[in-house]
Amino acid sequence: MILFGVLLVVGGALARFFFLGKFLREDVIEVVSAQQIALAKAVAGDIDHQLTTRWNTLSRLGETFPLEMVKQPEQLTDWLAERHGINPVFLPGLVVADKQGTIIADFPLIPGRRGGSIADNPDFLRALAGKAGIGKPQFGAFANKPVLPMGMPLKDKQGVVQAVLIGISALDPAGFLGPVFNGKIGNSGGYLLISPKDGLFVAAGDPDLVLKATPPVGVNLLHDRVMQGFRGAGVTVNAKGTEELAAVADVPSTGWFVVARMPTAEAFEAVTRAQERIVKYGILAVILVCSVVGVFVRYLLRPLFSAADLAERMTQGELPLKPLPVVRDDEVGHLTSAFNRLLDKLSTTQAALERMAHHDPLTGLLNRNLLADRMQQAFARAKRNGTKVAVLFLDLDGFKPINDELGHEFGDAALVEVARRLSRLVRQSDTLARVGGDEFVIVIADLGGNGDEVVKKIANKCIEVVSTPVELQNVAHPLGVSIGIAMSDGLSDPGQLLKAADLAMYVAKRNGRSCYAMAPESHPVEGNA
Repeated sequence: MILFGVLLVVGGALARFFFLGKFLREDVIEVVSAQQIALAKAVAGDIDHQLTTRWNTLSRLGETFPLEMVKQPEQLTDWLAERHGINPVFLPGLVVADKQGTIIADFPLIPGRRGGSIADNPDFLRALAGKAGIGKPQFGAFANKPVLPMGMPLKDKQGVVQAVLIGISALDPAGFLGPVFNGKIGNSGGYLLISPKDGLFVAAGDPDLVLKATPPVGVNLLHDRVMQGFRGAGVTVNAKGTEELAAVADVPSTGWFVVARMPTAEAFEAVTRAQERIVKYGILAVILVCSVVGVFVRYLLRPLFSAADLAERMTQGELPLKPLPVVRDDEVGHLTSAFNRLLDKLSTTQAALERMAHHDPLTGLLNRNLLADRMQQAFARAKRNGTKVAVLFLDLDGFKPINDELGHEFGDAALVEVARRLSRLVRQSDTLARVGGDEFVIVIADLGGNGDEVVKKIANKCIEVVSTPVELQNVAHPLGVSIGIAMSDGLSDPGQLLKAADLAMYVAKRNGRSCYAMAPESHPVEGNA
């Protein structure tokens, strides 16, 4: 009987060691994989937003580029400097090259860059052929660091390319790829940013990998699958022989993808500790079983099997993920509590990531991603009900002096105050979002025949509430707002309507600021004060 009890305890300990370890490993893989995918998507979304912002900035510069300055390098340099000061997203520089590939103007000025030739650069040749696009990540010949060029052909009225405008972004920890370079997952995990088309590591937590070639086929099996189109999570062994849990998410604007990775030794540390505890308590149970067999064994194993059964049913999808009941405070209870804490942490993290993905962290307003979804809904209702949709693109006047003189902390306080004032103007059916540094967008849906008048009244109210000075450090600081307005019956593209409102806002800026300008459909933008 004692031998049977010992064998029973040993068998139970072994069962817990292997089977519970297996269940927990599967659960941890599922939980951590979900978290890894969410992190990879968040980083990829941020990179995509940054790249899209840069591309949109370069496109707007290309649309307003003064071709007559191609033969006036000094005036062209001043023009580039002014645009760089307004929106300095291309820190290594804005460059203009003529049709022969000679750099005729650049800002910021880098010794040796002006007059240099990029005639043999494939990205330049593609832009010269009339194809705008994001270039290949490369080591900048003049910037002396990894950069990402974007090329925009500059065409005359006949559609002939006269020059090429190039925006250069730095691929370093201080730039827009900071989350990849500096981001940490756990103690030793991190991120990779890969360009499958070029076969390059664009950015990585390990600086030695930047702009290096990706592993050849056969070295990393999961990497091979990802290069063939697989997206998701899995366990793999990297080129250094370390087993990792990796998740992949796309950066849509470039075809790149982000890899969030963590060594499995760290991911499964809780499972290892749990198995160690099982062994420890198993040995104690063998000693005790000599005097207490039967009831104690049954009492000991019942909660374990119950927890394992619930965990298994959760993994099979028969039950929703929820905390396991903690029956008593022993190794099983510790294991269950750790599992419950892991589930709770995942739920909290997922909720935070969901909010970060759709809301501006400073003002709490909707961000560009959720704005696009709300605009699609408004356009669908307008098309269905025969109503109109209006987009008001707001850009603050006088905000830069606050930011420069008082610092970003007070600049943020001013933005929060403006968001609060604007929030009191919009209806529940309307949408207010922050889409840039000091840029806001209001979407007004379900407008009837008097939509023009309604929109103008709202624009005037916006100008009125923003014009009230903001008190910072007991000093009233004046603010204003320039507004671009575009309206649609829901049959046009939401992105084009937003772009039209953005262009109309620049008309309002030129008309004297603190006013609005309307962009009639299918007509050039005209100013209205």
